[in-house]
Amino acid sequence: MELPGNEIHLYFAYPGSITEPELLKQYESLLTDEDRGLMSRLFYLRHRHQFLVTRALQRACLSGYYQVKPSDWQFKKNAYGKPEISFPKNAGAIRFNISHCEGLIMCGITRQQDIGVDVEDAKRSTSASFESLSSYFSATETADMARLPTDLQKQRFFDYWTLKESYIKARGMGLAIPLAKFSFRFAGERLDAFETHPDLDDDAAAWQFWRISRDGRYQVAVAVNSANQSFKFRAYNMVPLRQRDAIQLDFL
Repeated sequence: MELPGNEIHLYFAYPGSITEPELLKQYESLLTDEDRGLMSRLFYLRHRHQFLVTRALQRACLSGYYQVKPSDWQFKKNAYGKPEISFPKNAGAIRFNISHCEGLIMCGITRQQDIGVDVEDAKRSTSASFESLSSYFSATETADMARLPTDLQKQRFFDYWTLKESYIKARGMGLAIPLAKFSFRFAGERLDAFETHPDLDDDAAAWQFWRISRDGRYQVAVAVNSANQSFKFRAYNMVPLRQRDAIQLDFL
């Protein structure tokens, strides 16, 4: 499959619908010893299943772009734990990121540009008070949520949460980046601005962000480190190692 430099490809897998025993055995054969150890430490069966499908999705997606078997991909982690491709060497230009929540797994892929993705179940309950959110959001973001009518606060919470997760994942540093030191601003329902604190040593203008709704339930954010390029999205529902169906995206 071609991956032009001006395209962002997104893949979605629904683990609850992937239950065929023979297919799951194929997924298990792709696990490394480290993967098996991590999966065995998960208490709930549904979380083990999600882990299994996530690993299969990652490998199957990447094999769509190279003549490499899903089992042959090798990965290393950077200093902050983000996985990167270590084999094959000629695949170093591809960038990918994985996210999952209860019921949905996604993988985002670009050519060369750093990418971060996050997916959350926007229908799940959130009981946190605004005071308890102060360490997760900037003062500007917390004040914005507090000003909104109650029925709109939950939506804005997930707007901010997914966008912030996508940014720290694209930078490959995770929570080593203080979440209160960068801010998103909205004008009504439209994402209007992105700002970073000088401590982060990053140019806010170098980033592009997108918000996407899936199935009227899941909220997705995509971050790409490329300011001046126009991107085209391609998206697919995928059963790893089995099928891939093109879908349309609902941008927010």
